[in-house]
Amino acid sequence: MLTATESLEALSTALVGQHATRYSGASATAYFELGTLLAHTGAEVPDWLMTTPRWARAAVAIGRSATRHRLRESRSSQ
Repeated sequence: MLTATESLEALSTALVGQHATRYSGASATAYFELGTLLAHTGAEVPDWLMTTPRWARAAVAIGRSATRHRLRESRSSQ
């Protein structure tokens, strides 16, 4: 099983050259997952993300924010 860091690297590598301009559910899910992995690993948003469409950046931001919120909640309930 891949670690979160390995998964982040693999997904980031796959997306860096894609920059899909048309929205699709699969693409949105991939960008959301990137945001989730960024939050889990504590990594910064990659510079190349600024060249993606607004919907892709939003999916990353939502995934990252939701995951950070869940992580904070789980830490505070322990």
